[in-house]
Amino acid sequence: MSNRPVSVEDIIEGSRNDNNLLSKPKFLSKQQREKFASLKQEKELTKKRYSKSKPVKRIRYEEEEGDEDELKLDKKARVKKTQKFSFDWDAHEDTSTDFNPLVAYEQPEDDLGYLGKHWSEKKLEDMDARDWRIFKDDYNITAKGGGEISNPLRSWQESGIDIRILDILTKKLGYSEPTPIQRSAIPLGLQPRDLVGIAETGSGKTIAFLIPLLNYILNIDPDYLKFDYAKEININKPLGLILAPTRELAIQISQEIEKFTSYLNYNVVTIIGGHKYEETIHSIDSGVDIVVATPGRLIDSLERGIINLDLCYFFTMDEADRMIDMGFEKSLNNILDYLPLNPINNNFKIDQRITLMFTATITPPIEKITKNYLINPAYLTIGNPNNLIDNIEQKFEFFENSNNNDEIDDKKFDKIFEQIKKTNSKIIIFANFKKTCELLALKLSSKGIEDHIVIHGSKSQELREVAIENFRSNKVNILIATDVAARGLDVPNVGLVINYQMSKKFEEYIHRIGRTGRAGNQGKSYTIIDYNDVDIFLPLKKFLSRGGKKCPEWLLRNLNTQVLKG
Repeated sequence: MSNRPVSVEDIIEGSRNDNNLLSKPKFLSKQQREKFASLKQEKELTKKRYSKSKPVKRIRYEEEEGDEDELKLDKKARVKKTQKFSFDWDAHEDTSTDFNPLVAYEQPEDDLGYLGKHWSEKKLEDMDARDWRIFKDDYNITAKGGGEISNPLRSWQESGIDIRILDILTKKLGYSEPTPIQRSAIPLGLQPRDLVGIAETGSGKTIAFLIPLLNYILNIDPDYLKFDYAKEININKPLGLILAPTRELAIQISQEIEKFTSYLNYNVVTIIGGHKYEETIHSIDSGVDIVVATPGRLIDSLERGIINLDLCYFFTMDEADRMIDMGFEKSLNNILDYLPLNPINNNFKIDQRITLMFTATITPPIEKITKNYLINPAYLTIGNPNNLIDNIEQKFEFFENSNNNDEIDDKKFDKIFEQIKKTNSKIIIFANFKKTCELLALKLSSKGIEDHIVIHGSKSQELREVAIENFRSNKVNILIATDVAARGLDVPNVGLVINYQMSKKFEEYIHRIGRTGRAGNQGKSYTIIDYNDVDIFLPLKKFLSRGGKKCPEWLLRNLNTQVLKG
């Protein structure tokens, strides 16, 4: 089919009515234009088929004496010469100079006002499918799943969030613009709809699930909350549940949600290991609206009857992949079995339980939970969580010879000490073992640096909380930790992450360095690496290559990074 546009004559001819009067031109859709062109093409083909063939004018050449090959070449040259055309006209005779179109289309001024504008210059009601596609590309949002998937948020004011939450969010807490995961996840949570959110660390996931949860509770029938739900029989029955893999992340989520609930008069209870059961019982004496918990301690509380999930129809799993890695898969499935699926009455204004899952990676256990417990979920992906975080500068120090004992390697320590001395911001130093963390702290003290604190799994919960709070409030500027601090720990202004020991799982390396370069800031990471880390050489090479970063020579040369072909 020809791609040539329909001529003005054809448009005029097609616009004449039965009385041969020129009717008002009409806009033809793409489908109509293609159909019109197709009919025209068929008409021309029919005309040619029944017309007499015209004689072909042939060019005769006089026979010349000489070499046959030379004659052939000479003939070809003359043929090419006859195919050239020469145009010799007077520029003053150009008829297109004063051209006036025969047909002028009138278009309303309002329509012209939006023609060609970017989505940011349009009103919400004027956004079309193309605008939303560009919007998602601008924020690197990918959404898929069956059924209706709500469009992302352009701004808080267009969100449909309860005005009470919106007032706290923008005026009291100063959130000016949503992050990409907030733009895409909040509308689905408000829809409401089950979702799986896949986003890198530090993307603002906490607000992405807190706002739909609070909006859901505010939408429950107020008379039910005031009279029926307030009865003593419901004192230990929360309306919403948030699960986190670590105590530190659970505490952080509770602190974030209390910024809202302090204005909304809801009670948030944190159920984590390291706290006595009596503390949990005391905290729900006046009722509980939202529970934030780690899987193991929540299971214990459910089995002891301290908490009852019979009225919990809003469930969120944060860092679900980390919970699986930590061995909580069985606990997670047990908790999901405790949760009801359908509300007991219409006071909750939903048809089924709302389940939100946030994860950095999709693993087979995650897929299994999604299939068994989520109903027709939407899948949201923000960027590529496994791609390089562009605002983090990564440096590596490779040691060919390294000891395997538990003592601190002086050469490695000297290297990280150089980095510490020239850094004027907060620093997190990661090691794989508790003993190594303690030895690093002693070594820093011997060098005259006392501005540090240590956390790992053997520290009591109280000490861990104090350590993180001191680090967050700038009482100390160096945190030495195992991977308990690799995920979910949101501390502003961490300028450098040091890996004294490379993590055994490459995914944890990504989460470690994600403690810096947060909220759009620039960050740096410095990693000590040796032949004991050979298992992560290939994924590290792929990771750096995908991010467009230069791979170190030692990494490129290593045989373990060579992909065999054939």
